[in-house]
Amino acid sequence: MIYKILLNSVIAFVSLFFIAKILGKKQIAELTFCDYVVGISLGSISAEWAIDDEKPWYVYCTAILIFFAFSLIVDFAERKSPFLKKMFKGSPIVLISDGKIDYINLKKSKLDVNALLGMCRVAGYFDLRDVAYAVFETGGELSILPRSDRRAATTEELGVVTQKARLVLPFVIDGMIFDDALARAGKSREWLFEKLQGKDVKRVLLASYDPESDKLTLSMKNTRKFADIAK
Repeated sequence: MIYKILLNSVIAFVSLFFIAKILGKKQIAELTFCDYVVGISLGSISAEWAIDDEKPWYVYCTAILIFFAFSLIVDFAERKSPFLKKMFKGSPIVLISDGKIDYINLKKSKLDVNALLGMCRVAGYFDLRDVAYAVFETGGELSILPRSDRRAATTEELGVVTQKARLVLPFVIDGMIFDDALARAGKSREWLFEKLQGKDVKRVLLASYDPESDKLTLSMKNTRKFADIAK
């Protein structure tokens, strides 16, 4: 009995994992109403599958595939029809317009003033007088456009010359070497070990490489210090 539950749990988990990978990251990052319904249904089916020793396995697989197919159909329909996309995902709602709260839209979004104030604080705005427009997005986030006289000045407006933004490459994370990052930078493990200067790679918490300056920045385990290894 225990072994069968364990086996069913593993199969259900693996099945859901691959289905979630196929459906895409939007299952986690942008949970829509349809995603929410499908996610709850798949979780319920998998949980029952794990502990049920009476129904055959293909019954649960069929149910999972039906919900999987339904999610794909809805996703395809949303891309083809703006009306269906609006019906399934909803549309953004303007909660603050020209510095004034739209009470009707606030009620439509099922929010109250306290919730709106909290979402503004999360976005970094503690005074509604700093907000020109606030839009409640379909994913549940609040997008804010600050008043022109309250927003932070950009470096372009200040006439400050800045360096071009660039990405650093993680060569080592928690003692694990990432060969693909080394290959992208045109470096080898021999070069990395030389830069580590005899340090045990398993004790490296993070080693990131800046291609522009050709510097490797290290953070060792059990320490908060960072050290630059020059070119």
